[in-house]
Amino acid sequence: MVRQVIPVLDAELLDQARSHLTIPARSFLPVLKRAEREQAAFVFVHSHPREVPGHSNQDDREEPGLFRTAYNRITTLGAAHASLVLSDPVRPCGRIWERDETTKPIDLIRVIGRRFHFYPREGFARNIDISFHDREVRAFGRDILPMLQGLTVGVAGAGGTGSAVIEQLIRLGVGRLIVADGKALDRSNISRVYGSEVDDVGLPKTALVSRLARHIGLPTKVEAIDHPITYASVLKRFRECDIVFGCTDDYWGRSALTLLAIEYAIPVFDLGVKIDSKDGLIRSITARVTTLMPGLPCLYCRGQITAQGVADQAIEELAPEEAGRRRLEGYIPELPGEEPAVIVFTTACAAMAVGEMLHRLTGYKGNDYSLGELVMQVDQTVIRKPGAVRTPGCICAKPELVCRGDQHRFLDQTWRPE
Repeated sequence: MVRQVIPVLDAELLDQARSHLTIPARSFLPVLKRAEREQAAFVFVHSHPREVPGHSNQDDREEPGLFRTAYNRITTLGAAHASLVLSDPVRPCGRIWERDETTKPIDLIRVIGRRFHFYPREGFARNIDISFHDREVRAFGRDILPMLQGLTVGVAGAGGTGSAVIEQLIRLGVGRLIVADGKALDRSNISRVYGSEVDDVGLPKTALVSRLARHIGLPTKVEAIDHPITYASVLKRFRECDIVFGCTDDYWGRSALTLLAIEYAIPVFDLGVKIDSKDGLIRSITARVTTLMPGLPCLYCRGQITAQGVADQAIEELAPEEAGRRRLEGYIPELPGEEPAVIVFTTACAAMAVGEMLHRLTGYKGNDYSLGELVMQVDQTVIRKPGAVRTPGCICAKPELVCRGDQHRFLDQTWRPE
């Protein structure tokens, strides 16, 4: 994860020509010192003429000494220093330098911003049967299917919105899904959980996801985890994902996904549906999709979750007797309980979220569109695009948290017992 780009100025170069350049040690030694101080790694980035898209013979001669110096000066435990060549706009390449001066190729380069770009070392597969996705390819072109089949997408929660997201991702042709949900199917879930049957009551929701994928028969691989993402071991698995959909309705889970998006630069689409109904009369229906990634306001800034709500929900989960006592004493307000839910509206929210992912991959909504949140007022047939700013002091506004990756304590949080 790139935390900062530090350019080498033209005035610092000792020699520069079309086919080579020479950089003095004084330009990179301060960077190595800074990497040591911040417990970071060092990456050397450069380009070649287009006819030399990868590392050159000169790179092979010059880089061993550079990275020998990097390992001598940077003692960060587990740091992997690297070299990137950005000559071809659609085929960047890189390699990791080991301490013993051997190298390993970087398998995948991700670029997360206004658009999401993924660059596998071998490129996307081309010998793909598109017959099942013919109409989809007619809409987005032939490149969409190899791209989707190369993705690993996480889904946190396999209920109303989660199962609708999963159904769409499988049928779109996403290559691999990691799905986490710790609950079993109950009778009220049957009316909105895709792939469920009346006889499934009591089964883990994740078991239904695996069965759904088998029954559809497309090549999507599903890895189902029968625990919520508020377990450290589960959320760590989501580090493997290129994109994540947050389909959990609890504050604690949303907080964990917010941290994952900021600290690992893994974009998260957080979904929420709220039906305000009294005595059988609907007063409002709101479906929301919030995009979480570095540079955008988070769920705290937008008022979707609060630190107190997260703490209260953690106590509710881990120490229900203590939570009950505190509630009687007025220290814990009532947390959201069994809210109204209707398949029509959870499906609409899921479709809006998957549509946002497709835009980030293809840009079909136009170059100027890069919203962080969409809100659909279903009862009013209105889609709003609420603005927000990052709140000073919030986790999403702290540069030291952005893209910092693995820490001694995962996400610097205290986790529930495994």
